[in-house]
Amino acid sequence: MACDGSSCCSCCSRCHRKWESFIENAFGRLGSFISSYPVKIMIVCIVVNLLLTIGIMNIEMENDVETLYTPMDSQAIKDRSVLRGLYGDSTNSSFRSYQLLDFGLYGDVMILSKNKTTIMSQAYVDEINNINTIIRNTIIVSDSSGQTYTYDDLSAGSNHNEGIASAVVLLNTFQDNFIIPNITYPVYGEYILSPFLAQAVSASGMLNSAIGVKLQYYLRQSETSVVELSKKWEKAFVAKMENLQTNLTDIAYTSSDSLGTELDKNTNSDIKFFSVTFTLMMTYASIASLTINCNNVANRMNLGIAGVIAPVLAIASAFGFVSAIGVEFTNIVGVMPFLVVGIGIDDMFILMSGMADAPPLSEVSIKQRVIFMMQKGAVAITITSLTDLLAFVVGASSVFKSIRNFCIYTGVSVFFCYLNQLFFLCPAITINEHRTKGSKHFCCSCKTVRPRNEYENKSKCFLLCVPGSPPETRLDVESPMEKYPKKFILFILNHTIGKFVVVVVFLAYLSSSIYGCVNLQQGLQLFNLVSKDSYYYKYSVWDENYFTTEPMITLCVTSEQEYHRSETQNLINSVLSKTKLDSYVDDNVEINWLTSYKQSAHYNAATESNFVSGVKDFLASQSGQSFENDIVFDTSRSKVLSSKFYVKAKNMKTSNEQGDFMKRMREITENTALPCIIYTPAFVFFEQYVQILPSTLQTLGIAVAAMLVVTFIFMPDLRVVAIVCITLISILSGILGFMYYWDLTLSSITMIHLVMSVGFSVDFSVHICHAFMSVEGNSRDTILKNAIDRSGGPVVNAAFSTLLGILMLAFSSSYIFQSFGILMFLVIGFGLIHAAFFLPLLLYALLPCFHTIQSGRVIDSPIDSRSQRASSGIFWSSFDNANDKKHQETPIDKQKSSMNGDLPVSQTRPLPRPLPKPNSSRPNSSSQHDENIPQGIVKDIGDGYKMYQPHKNHAS
Repeated sequence: MACDGSSCCSCCSRCHRKWESFIENAFGRLGSFISSYPVKIMIVCIVVNLLLTIGIMNIEMENDVETLYTPMDSQAIKDRSVLRGLYGDSTNSSFRSYQLLDFGLYGDVMILSKNKTTIMSQAYVDEINNINTIIRNTIIVSDSSGQTYTYDDLSAGSNHNEGIASAVVLLNTFQDNFIIPNITYPVYGEYILSPFLAQAVSASGMLNSAIGVKLQYYLRQSETSVVELSKKWEKAFVAKMENLQTNLTDIAYTSSDSLGTELDKNTNSDIKFFSVTFTLMMTYASIASLTINCNNVANRMNLGIAGVIAPVLAIASAFGFVSAIGVEFTNIVGVMPFLVVGIGIDDMFILMSGMADAPPLSEVSIKQRVIFMMQKGAVAITITSLTDLLAFVVGASSVFKSIRNFCIYTGVSVFFCYLNQLFFLCPAITINEHRTKGSKHFCCSCKTVRPRNEYENKSKCFLLCVPGSPPETRLDVESPMEKYPKKFILFILNHTIGKFVVVVVFLAYLSSSIYGCVNLQQGLQLFNLVSKDSYYYKYSVWDENYFTTEPMITLCVTSEQEYHRSETQNLINSVLSKTKLDSYVDDNVEINWLTSYKQSAHYNAATESNFVSGVKDFLASQSGQSFENDIVFDTSRSKVLSSKFYVKAKNMKTSNEQGDFMKRMREITENTALPCIIYTPAFVFFEQYVQILPSTLQTLGIAVAAMLVVTFIFMPDLRVVAIVCITLISILSGILGFMYYWDLTLSSITMIHLVMSVGFSVDFSVHICHAFMSVEGNSRDTILKNAIDRSGGPVVNAAFSTLLGILMLAFSSSYIFQSFGILMFLVIGFGLIHAAFFLPLLLYALLPCFHTIQSGRVIDSPIDSRSQRASSGIFWSSFDNANDKKHQETPIDKQKSSMNGDLPVSQTRPLPRPLPKPNSSRPNSSSQHDENIPQGIVKDIGDGYKMYQPHKNHAS
């Protein structure tokens, strides 16, 4: 199949054939072993799967959103670790919410007017006070001894109002001025109001209106026992808010644990879809394996059921094994069963297609048929399983724990599914072959039946449900789902108008994909992780629409400095000034203990010792108490080891704004001589906006390279690898581009699906390239027909079975499941369209680079191609003992092929049927045709290979 006149291509083709023969022979030997002990192998496979499943008893859950959906060991996490090493718990006394190094333990409630009008009236103030009273006095928890606690007992800080971040709105003086109205905005005294008032409108620094307020109740977390009580209070708070009745206002609420809790609840509610999916898949596999010719011996419905059991066993054993080695189960792993069942069904179709193409039982033994199936079908599922597995292996190196754990669970499941195809489904197929050979009914394998024409005077129902005979051709076992899809594909591609439409659609697809890629957003909106019916979703949407996001930014000096020196003070002020020059920093707000200390009567900068002594006196004073948690002394309290300063960011909503802001702040610290860190708890989540794109591109790049290496190993032809690479890039571009149209963003969740899509995108492309490389013909149209005839049906069935596996996800309320379903639809849809239309048309145009167009008789099917190759001499390996005898120029009758239809989608080079035993004749062959059958000889050429060579007077 080399290019005309190209010795290099000819050499490449020869190497390809030798390598291909080596791989096929290896699987042929495995097939010989499986066919000899099918029952024992199946029992061992089932027992091993069940033993591995026991590991599920050790399963551990991980639902912390920060742990799962932010990069592991990111710079923000490292900075927080440094700060935790310097500063203790800040919730015990002199509490200020901006001093927290994480988001803390809390209960939040938003109170908005029902008609979204201003709340600056006495009636609304009274209702706000009433809600505050209910929260502080009626939510009660108890410890193990029975002692009860209200919010005031567990509140952060040393007095009751310190723990409420927005306590200013509860002060009598504020409320009096609020009603008048006479409130300065955005700063009122020492309080910053903008984060706590909904849709505030101001003019000339005075507040004119606001439609709601946010009350944040922070809890102590200084001791383990207190943390347990605080978490109990959070749960009681959520339960109380759920049943709270209001008159003038609507409320939305949350707690620090709400996202994780609601995420678990949301995912668990979708578990019911598993059983529905498995039922649909088993039904589809059975129907797709069902023949419509009423041949109850050839019927393969039982294999369809076995084809679903194999991946189900793989899923259970993978859960057990991965849990046993200590990998936590995460919510996103819940989509894995939908995926693996689809992969298992795909493999089943390929193996069954390989068996359908094998010579009939009337000509060869069961062992030879299994060997043929393994040489063709097992090679194909090895390629697809390897590509899928490698994609997940690459994904397991991700910096996102959710991606890593998902890829570990799914990769192990794919590997176990592959093993189950070989050692569960293949033995099941062998057992089914024994049933078929014995003319046993597919429903009642103990009942032997006869062909339909041997029954007389029987009812139509009887003739429909009972008769049957072993299949002689592929048509005897081929279902309509295998037959008609390829006819439709050929109908489109065989007409000039169809080719034109395909080109136009591809150009439109490509332009739409590029536009979508350019406009694709990054980042994960956390409220999308939960159901839209969740109270957390409502709270998050209100927070997004009605309130501002203005985090306080901490500048921490991380090492000991001589603060009394003007050089040190100027350096600190310089860094603060640079931060306030940023367009997203409010230059009117700064919390600076050093400035306040210098303005106090305690300031003394004569020496460092005097400076530190004055600082301690300042912190003990009324004006300095709020800075108590911002300064760290050494054990002797004679030196300042570290200190913190604060500025306020402006409202930032988009992920690009947040990620870029964090990078700019870090650039400031990198370009100063002051050893310092700029940090805010939100930076931990901003990290995903910075790392998701490079991480995705790196992971996809490695995955694509790995896929191309696997493709080259099994198809060592650089031309094929180049075409597969182009197709893969086109599909990935489409997936990324159309994510924009589906309102999906590039996040740790969608990155999982993109990594997974690499393996799936390669599968279909490799099958089509295999077909085009292996068939022959005397024209482009003939080669196109033969290639689609061979691979079209199984490819469409594989795609449809996977789409059916994710169908139920459309009814899920989980963002994780919905996004998975959308992206799998794009992956399989674009993969199928490329494999069925775009790629065949490309190969059709480039056909002279792959084929020497045959002259002579018309080759109009893969079987004719196979026969022609046999007549010119083809090597094949024998594993049957009867064929292993040394025959020296034994004349045989060359058998005319009685098979029609497809060869396996995996077949890269059609082989002739295994040669019949010496002196044997094919049943049903008529003596009147003997004189027309060309005679030939079989030469044993060593190493288990034989060659059929026709006599010269019968050469094709």
